[in-house]
Amino acid sequence: MKIGIIGNYGATNVGDDAILSSILKAHAGHEFTVFSAHPKDTEKKFRTKTVPLFPLGFRSVFRHGFRQSIKALRAVDGVILGGGGLFQDHHLYACFLWAWQLFWVYFFEKPLFIYATGVGPLHSWLGKKLTAWAYSRAQVIAVRDESSRRLLKSLGLTEGEIHVTSDPVFLFHVRESLAERQSRLYMISLRPWLSYDSKIIAIFTEILLRLKTEKDARFLFVSMQEIKESDYKILNPLLKKTGGELFVPGNFSELIEKLRTAEFAIGMRFHFLIAALITQTPVIPISYSPKIDTLFDETPMERYKIPIGELSVDRLHEGLKRLSVDYNNVKVYEKARTYVLRDRAEESVRLFNRFIGDMG
Repeated sequence: MKIGIIGNYGATNVGDDAILSSILKAHAGHEFTVFSAHPKDTEKKFRTKTVPLFPLGFRSVFRHGFRQSIKALRAVDGVILGGGGLFQDHHLYACFLWAWQLFWVYFFEKPLFIYATGVGPLHSWLGKKLTAWAYSRAQVIAVRDESSRRLLKSLGLTEGEIHVTSDPVFLFHVRESLAERQSRLYMISLRPWLSYDSKIIAIFTEILLRLKTEKDARFLFVSMQEIKESDYKILNPLLKKTGGELFVPGNFSELIEKLRTAEFAIGMRFHFLIAALITQTPVIPISYSPKIDTLFDETPMERYKIPIGELSVDRLHEGLKRLSVDYNNVKVYEKARTYVLRDRAEESVRLFNRFIGDMG
């Protein structure tokens, strides 16, 4: 089958590109065309046919136009909306962008499989309307967590038509490694978030300087996204104030390999936290969104999570102290949680195979 796959690809986001990699590998028997923000980069990285997303705005119209995208979409048998938290209105533009992509899918009457996406938060009337319109026209809807299902249900979608699976990155093949944990190495993934940037920088400056003095700690700061919501906005000030090194993974495999060597991790980025679970790296999650909560709530790992509104030096200090005491147990908790979420991710594969079968 010829399948188009639409998502936040080519945007220098390590997590979103890992989603694409996982989907392509899980369904390698099909011929994929990827709709990407930067087609040349995506084609080079994934060695698959790639075309631009449908342009929304003057610059993208002048850069790419519509011809390539329309031609490619007309040639496919079906379409995947591929993973990630695409419909959310912290940045309302996102709802417009992805609804615009799906407008063309519906215009050309292509069957649509929504593949383990996250939904929300949605606060605006317009964001809710665009999301309800987009999802209600899909043949199959799989979301990566229960909170996304509840939100879609509140928008009027029928509960029985929504499948709860998990993020496709849990399908990522992780090879055995002989890498050893490096004592006192902390890997840290932070991101800009609304009005919290100054607070994040101030709190982490204080706690990291304390760790450096008291424990001779070393820091590896991880940038998971380079453009738009660039992590450099947070990480560069911390590098100057606390020392350490910057790590920009070229792909999810490189992130996995590096995390295997860390003694502890502290993270905000969703797919950094998934990588910590996969590698059983004891981690303090900083939750700024329901998608973070869904990874850890109602599990033994919930006690280590810090909501962004409660972030403080004391909370971080207490969390790291508890994590150190529970070190071996935490790795067991993380391994068990990864098994559960990997099994759920396999359900997305089964649903997609059924979707293909129904297409005939």
